[in-house]
Amino acid sequence: MEAPSDQHMTPVPAPTNQAAAPAMEPKRLHPLTMVQRVIVSLPALVFIMLPVMRGGDSTAWFNLIFGAMYLVFIVPWIALHYLRFRYWITPEELVIHSGVLTRRRRNIPVERIQNIEIEQAPLQRILGTAKVIVYTAGSATAEGVLEYVSIDEARAIRTVVRDLQQALQAEESSSDDTFASMDPAGDSVSEDNVTEEAASSGLSLIELDTRRVIMAGAFRFSMVYLAVIFSFLQYIEPDPTLLFSWLMRGPLEPLEARIEASPIIAAVLGAFGAIMLGWLTGILVTINRYHKFKLELIGDKLHRSHGLLTLKEGTIPLSRIQSWILRTNPLMEAFGWYRLEVQTMGINLNQSGYQVALPFGREEEVSAILEAVGSPAVPDTWTPVSTLTIRRFMARSLFVLLVIIGVIQIWWTPIWWLAAVVPLLMGWALLRYRGMRFADDESWVAMRKGVIRRLTWMVPVDKLQTAGFYANWFQRRLGLASIYVDTAGASAGRSAELPDIEASEAASVISRVYSRFRG
Repeated sequence: MEAPSDQHMTPVPAPTNQAAAPAMEPKRLHPLTMVQRVIVSLPALVFIMLPVMRGGDSTAWFNLIFGAMYLVFIVPWIALHYLRFRYWITPEELVIHSGVLTRRRRNIPVERIQNIEIEQAPLQRILGTAKVIVYTAGSATAEGVLEYVSIDEARAIRTVVRDLQQALQAEESSSDDTFASMDPAGDSVSEDNVTEEAASSGLSLIELDTRRVIMAGAFRFSMVYLAVIFSFLQYIEPDPTLLFSWLMRGPLEPLEARIEASPIIAAVLGAFGAIMLGWLTGILVTINRYHKFKLELIGDKLHRSHGLLTLKEGTIPLSRIQSWILRTNPLMEAFGWYRLEVQTMGINLNQSGYQVALPFGREEEVSAILEAVGSPAVPDTWTPVSTLTIRRFMARSLFVLLVIIGVIQIWWTPIWWLAAVVPLLMGWALLRYRGMRFADDESWVAMRKGVIRRLTWMVPVDKLQTAGFYANWFQRRLGLASIYVDTAGASAGRSAELPDIEASEAASVISRVYSRFRG
């Protein structure tokens, strides 16, 4: 069982019984796995040896000892981990043996595998290897990881698993006269929802060119990348004077003295530079993540491929999609751009169960994707919440503002200029009200809310786990209530919930939803 095999996998015939022979012999990872793990661990060694390389540090010998321990223990550990790692596929399961001191055996049933993601970072692209990440239904993290195999082997693993799943599904549905495409958990997708072209060879839904990806990055700004840059600058501790002089070279040199003489100008330019830096890094990160983004419908799964430095391929089973989420902001919406996400059951790709189906597209492109997978389009008619939500928001905001004024008043007077915030709060309350809408039909429940982050949830009725409404003490005094719908795998912070609907209307919506669900 432990003998390695250097041959690549090939698809196997469909299993005819439980005693079928294994699809492949136990195999090791790619030999270059050891080289890659040593390279990845080198930054830690450099950090340990930094005092030694700088010299003049009386405690450098301590770091030298740690560096020697790295060579004595870490490198042999990497080799032992490689030698002890095995994986193979039988007609029923993917088996992974791993561990050095603690041996682990992980058996992953083939019918439970719902996604096999192939990932290639720059180093893996150079060496021709890839990481294979296996996700199963009901698992919030990767169930198995093969790090690393050849890129051909990675694709062969996905092909073998898919063929075995199709064989198992064919056996389960052999008594059914109509075509049914079943997901690994047993849910079905009807022929109406998956076109014949998509079931056979794949249907291309959308491809993003470089210009579109750059535009997507232009609408993205994140302080996270800015914080990383400044943290790095603090670590290397550059001389601010020398850095400023280097930036003001050439045509900007005459302005150097004027900027140094005016702290206000320096602060404004510094803030502007930080904003531009955050904007540019947002563009670069988006390009790296979504370069050559392609979305296809293959059978009953959405297949995505994208990436510049790190290439990623993965699938989203349609039957595992619990809700569709349309994301935008005022600037994006003004130009007619949206981002389409899906909330899935059991997959957590560092996004709390939410995955990107289309990073940047027009509303008609979103509707085309929904139509291709047999889902209704974004609702055209929306019902607003009660206008009393404006009063409730203003009451809460003014109370908080008065508390702040009262606390600050103890140390600093006068501060009644904070009253100028009241018109801004009123404007925000109106925008908030205009963004709060809901809709429902025979198969969907949809909710929309947000001012800066505008989110639209579209939840199929047959995917609901729970639905209901509630009212706190203040809402009950005004005859209001909040409605909510939950699906499998939804996170608490990003669930479909909408406050301040008239209580009778909230009860009516939930009643309609439950009657359709039972029907």
